[in-house]
Amino acid sequence: MATPLTPVTHRVTQTDLVRYAGASHDFNPIHFDETIARQHGLPGIIAHGMFTMGLITRVLEPLLVQGYRITEWSSRFRTMVPVGQTLVVSGTSDETTLGTLRVSVAVSLEGHAKPALTGTITLHRAT
Repeated sequence: MATPLTPVTHRVTQTDLVRYAGASHDFNPIHFDETIARQHGLPGIIAHGMFTMGLITRVLEPLLVQGYRITEWSSRFRTMVPVGQTLVVSGTSDETTLGTLRVSVAVSLEGHAKPALTGTITLHRAT
């Protein structure tokens, strides 16, 4: 039986993207320069895909605190995330075997039906 995880919301700010760029060394100007982003056909500055994916860890945190560890992670990017958007990170977990969880996650733009990112994560309880 699927157990819902507590959803998390996060408004993507320019500061988030500057910090992420510094940490990841991904200084692609589409993540900080409005003019260049638009020259590339984008609606404006967009979030790094890996930043968006990293937000998933916020819904996994309660499981990690319980001693689960991530052993597999599969994600699919489905749409871009413009700066200024509020994201809703949600998921459900199913115990597949004793001590093993399979978590289905989605990161969606608030107010949009289509997720920006979907994924499946396997976690094992550390012994």
